[in-house]
Amino acid sequence: MGRKQNQLERKKNWLKYFIYFIIIILLYVCICFTTKIFPYICGLIVIAGLVEIICLQKKRSQKTSLFSFILFIYVLISGGFYFFSSLSQSILLFTLFIVCTFDAFCQIAGQLFGKNKICPQIIPNKTYEGLLGGFLMSVCTFLIIGKILEFIVFFTITAGAGICVFSFLGDFSASWIKRKYGAKDFSSALPGQGGFLDRFDSFITAGAFVYLFHLIFTIV
Repeated sequence: MGRKQNQLERKKNWLKYFIYFIIIILLYVCICFTTKIFPYICGLIVIAGLVEIICLQKKRSQKTSLFSFILFIYVLISGGFYFFSSLSQSILLFTLFIVCTFDAFCQIAGQLFGKNKICPQIIPNKTYEGLLGGFLMSVCTFLIIGKILEFIVFFTITAGAGICVFSFLGDFSASWIKRKYGAKDFSSALPGQGGFLDRFDSFITAGAFVYLFHLIFTIV
């Protein structure tokens, strides 16, 4: 992928990948070894995202109705994400594995094979080829991880596919908000990543879905 880019772009991408790698490692460490701290980490992500949305509104004023709608949806979804952080270690790891796989391979497949844009006005870098590549790799991943964690097949397939769908919806929604505000990133808080919402949009929506799905699955 780097051969198609100039030196400056390659340096930016290496910084982006390095920071992303550090973030993912920290999340895995929190889940595996300090589970009690993980809800605080998720709470920090939620608060940081809320601050970014408010700051974006202050810098690039939009209609109050649009801001209120975005704020309401964000609070609703981020609430589910926060409750998700208290689920079992196996479910947290399963979700993080799938989100990372889907996110990474959508980008890899898109850069290598992407030709047909999904919605260039909102998510200019996302292609159908990238989406398909990310989904296929995620299917392989959640089937293997589900087997290792001894999940019920129905739960593995339904939850795994849902995580992919809601990861994409989270990315799409975040891009839609940025287009509405005419912003490239939510902030510059994370070097090479943009803001917290730029990095965790997929994880937040996927986590909220998993919490709701787990709640319904447990009751049924």
